[in-house]
Amino acid sequence: MTSVVLPEPSGGSTEWALRIPSGEERAVFTTPCDARVLGSLQSDFCLMTIVSTIYGQLMLGRVGDTLVEVAACWAFVLLITGVYLWWPRQAGLLGTLVPRLSLKGRPLWRDLHAVPAFWNAIFVGFLILSGLPWAGFWGEQLAKLGTVSHMTTPSPNFSAPPSLAALGAEPAGGHAHHDDTTIPWAVRHATVPYASGTAGNGIKLPRVMQVARQQDLMKPGLKIDFPLDQTQLWRLSWVPDRAQEQRTLYVHPRDGQVMQDLSFDKYSALGKAVEFGVMTHVGRQFGLINQLICVLVCLLTVLIAVTGLVMWWQRRPRGKLGAPELPPAFRIPATVTAITLICAVIFPLLGASLLIVLLLDYLVIARIQRLRYAFGN
Repeated sequence: MTSVVLPEPSGGSTEWALRIPSGEERAVFTTPCDARVLGSLQSDFCLMTIVSTIYGQLMLGRVGDTLVEVAACWAFVLLITGVYLWWPRQAGLLGTLVPRLSLKGRPLWRDLHAVPAFWNAIFVGFLILSGLPWAGFWGEQLAKLGTVSHMTTPSPNFSAPPSLAALGAEPAGGHAHHDDTTIPWAVRHATVPYASGTAGNGIKLPRVMQVARQQDLMKPGLKIDFPLDQTQLWRLSWVPDRAQEQRTLYVHPRDGQVMQDLSFDKYSALGKAVEFGVMTHVGRQFGLINQLICVLVCLLTVLIAVTGLVMWWQRRPRGKLGAPELPPAFRIPATVTAITLICAVIFPLLGASLLIVLLLDYLVIARIQRLRYAFGN
């Protein structure tokens, strides 16, 4: 037995996570009143697990996580440079804040692309920045800020990110759980003390649930993780829709003593910002209105992508895949270059991918005539 999630009061089932001798992990669902088994399936086949894996990793593990992070970083560059291109050179409501639907051809497609993109920019930017703390590489780098100041320490018992821990930088007398995505980001980077001095079989689940009642944490959706060896604690994690109500308890397996009580008010300023952003990002912080706004942002993003593709198709060089031909004596604006370089520093994977593209262009595409023609060079 590895964990149990308490049911919702509206007729939900209790979900148990089991690890069978073969190593396979299964989710078993039971009735909350008499523990009658309703069904079971392999944990990886749970619908929301599949959706989450596609969303965060493209079902490709760490490689997919890296690809998603690179795409998000480049989307942020497109966002900033797109706003720069949109920025009105002349005053005027039409074509700037309202599309000119009376136009035809390329100007109409330009308005259908640029105007919705402007209104959508702040929301897309928020979704990108609020999702990046959960990215494998950038999230680790953000957590490293916890070594800089009290404001950036995710939680009071912050632990070094995995890369530092591998070098022996993880605090003595504790361990962390950086890969557990079922708990808040701030808690993921917290150090958990060892359950030293454990004797016998320790306390059982009913005693842990009694502790939850005493701590006013016996609530629907509470996840209780079992200790898997003699050094680990029971973990009680409650992650409701509102970030401000998050709470995580660690209970000693010998006597039920509460070893740590991490709540939202104990997070650092950075931890609070990340958790608030994450819950808004997934559409839970503000309920239905939050979800409707997220749906609208997604629909506008699809519109922007489609209109951008149409404009490229109209302007592409005939018989080529590359960008439209540059005007004579064209020079990239210094502002655009500065924006890209600043983003490359803030998002290292973006900088690395940019360097790869430049080298590929210089060493391969520019030296092979067919490729140079196809890409419009």
